[in-house]
Amino acid sequence: MSLIVFDNVVKQINNQITLNKFNLKINKNDRIGIKLTHEESSVLFDLIMKTVKPTSGNIQVHSDPMIVRSDDGFYDELTVKGYLNFFSRISGNTIDIVSESNNFFLSDILNKKIKTLSIDEKERLNLFRIFLFSPELVFVESPLHNLTSTGIELYLKSVKYLRSVGTTIVFTSFYTEELSLLSSDIYHYVNDTLEEINFNDDFKISSRSQDGIIYFKPKEIDFIESINGTSNLRVNSEYYPTNLTMDQLETKLVDFGFFRCHRSYLVNLQRISKLVSYSKNSYSLVLKGDDSEIIPLSRTKLDRLKKLMK
Repeated sequence: MSLIVFDNVVKQINNQITLNKFNLKINKNDRIGIKLTHEESSVLFDLIMKTVKPTSGNIQVHSDPMIVRSDDGFYDELTVKGYLNFFSRISGNTIDIVSESNNFFLSDILNKKIKTLSIDEKERLNLFRIFLFSPELVFVESPLHNLTSTGIELYLKSVKYLRSVGTTIVFTSFYTEELSLLSSDIYHYVNDTLEEINFNDDFKISSRSQDGIIYFKPKEIDFIESINGTSNLRVNSEYYPTNLTMDQLETKLVDFGFFRCHRSYLVNLQRISKLVSYSKNSYSLVLKGDDSEIIPLSRTKLDRLKKLMK
């Protein structure tokens, strides 16, 4: 059963095409992830909710989808229980909030105000809110990006429960690694087409040392720096040379959330803490957990990076 079908959808905004020839069919119980920038996700969600119309093409909606955006707000002064009771009344759902909260790992914080919750807890609260409306289809943008490892584990268990009661969840994110945890079928919107990513959790980058060959998963790599023509993987403050060129590494790692921020640098976007401007034309990136580690950012790459990290 098809819940929504995108048929050759094109959307142009301010003389720029954001989505072009977008084709996808989502069926009940699909576990689909779509690799999109924040801007592309926003446009896609607006099209789904019919707040904007496609420039051309057609969207066939056979269900009433819900949308959860990464920048959605909360009623911060309400308690968790008060918030859930509010949406329970709106949805007409008469379930027992207290007993059901166990399935979303929220039972111990029902009386806390939302403004005091961690990001981990707020993301699970979003899932509980979805549950109250019992939608057949929901789209969620990048829920794991700022979660702790424990938060990710509990979120994935909550997603499993929500799927078990019949909700089909489609996730969008720029990070392939995030989508791989949430979805079984992952698509990358690139060059005006949706291409399925055959994500292989065993994919690694090799480095040869005196003791043999060491293999690193992409998520273990902070950045890659070209030094005297040799590409060096930076892992846990250590450098490991690899025989691959920067261009080859960029091709292999772009689907894992790496960005060519400079001719000599590929950076793991999930490791970036902040963007620093030293002058009008000089920019650098600071890594999480290490303010002393500065990576140059080419001025020509600035706009692209801002779109990816928005």
